Parts: sequence; C-alpha cells; structure tokens
Amino acid sequence: MSEKVIEIKQVSKRYGDKTVLNSVSFAVRKGTIHGFIGPNGAGKTTTLSILTRLVLPTHGEAYIESKSVNHDPRFNERLGFIPAEPKFPNLTVEKYLLDCGYLRDIPKEIVLRKLASSPLSQFRSQNCHSLSTGWKKILQVFTLSLYRPRVYLLDEPFNGLDPSFRQDLFNNLKNIRDKGGTILMSTHILSDLQKLADDITMIRRGHIVYTGPKTADIEKTYEEYFIEKGQQLFEL
Repeated sequence: MSEKVIEIKQVSKRYGDKTVLNSVSFAVRKGTIHGFIGPNGAGKTTTLSILTRLVLPTHGEAYIESKSVNHDPRFNERLGFIPAEPKFPNLTVEKYLLDCGYLRDIPKEIVLRKLASSPLSQFRSQNCHSLSTGWKKILQVFTLSLYRPRVYLLDEPFNGLDPSFRQDLFNNLKNIRDKGGTILMSTHILSDLQKLADDITMIRRGHIVYTGPKTADIEKTYEEYFIEKGQQLFEL
C-alpha cells in the first residue's frame, strides 16, 4: 500500500449546536492527486482549514506526513495551501512576495528574478488588494512555486483563471504529481478531476459517502450521491 501523506481520522467539527463534520476519515496517498468533492456547505473548506490548523477540530486528529497538525509545530514545513478566497495583506505584489520568500529562507535575488520573468511583473508595484480575482489566484500559485512544497492543499484552484492560465495550472499539477508531490484538491469542475485525479473523496452534509479510486464517470457518481431525482434548484 502506498504511503499515506495526508490523514484525517474521525474528525468532527461543531459550532454550537451545528455539526459541520461528523467523524470524517480518509487518506491521501503519496504521489497522487486526490479530488475532494461535494456541494456547497458539505464541509470541504472546513476540512482543508483543519489540515492547515486555521480551524481546530472538535474531535479527531489530522496528520501531514505523519506529523500531527494539532500538536507538531513542524507539520507544515513542506505544505502549500491555496484557499478558495485569497486574502492578502496591504502590500504591493513585490513586497508580498519578498516577505513570503523571507519566511521560507529564499534569497531576495531569486524572488526578484522569478518575478521579473513572470506575467505578474506588470503588477509588481500594484497593491495585492487591487488585483482581479484571477490575478490574485495567479499570485497564490506563483507564491507556492517559489518554494515548491511537497504537499499541496488546493481549494477551488481554477476559480477565476482564464483558459490559458487554467491549462498552465492543469499541466503544472500533473507535473507535481509526476515528480512525487501529493495534492488534495477541492473543485466543482468534475471534468478536470476526471482527467487529473487518481483518487476521490465525496462528502455530503459533513459525512464521507465515498473514498477510494476515482470512478469511471465522476459526474455520474456525483449525481448518484448528490442529485435527488426531480430536484430543481430554481426556474428561469
């Protein structure tokens, strides 16, 4: 059996009387792309937040490369995270990247050289807050490329990207996997997961309904678990 790089063990999360996650358990194998699938509000973002220690679980344990997220301060040494909604400090693009490089012991010259050869160079003096949604996402991806983590947690990484950058990210994710990196990715674009994913986990209302190898038709599997017959969200 392949080495487990990410593990969620019997994790629950409650906010008062509301249970967001209920005894969630699954694992991500080393050198794979693992799709994390579910409708809005199913618990995907909460799970990823627990894996980054942005949120503490009510019960259960999470591990990154066998390090306890709750108890080992080194759990994120080789971890890269892209949240669904990027939030940046009040800094220019260049200053933000230099600060990120400083925190990861990346020399200033290397950061500036990579920035100069990137499409982001046109925005180097612009405040991060003023970037469009797509360019904020590109900035997030570029930041990870500076230090090249071995474990990636990606929450809706394709949101806001135009077709050219979307294809570039698509190819980069495959390259990361082919070089032994591990990716846990939440996305609503099931056609991408059909091409990219090795394994998938499906979550509904805080419960895991499937975890294992990707199915032959992920969209059909999604419909079986999440779309009730005759269900209509709205009518135009």
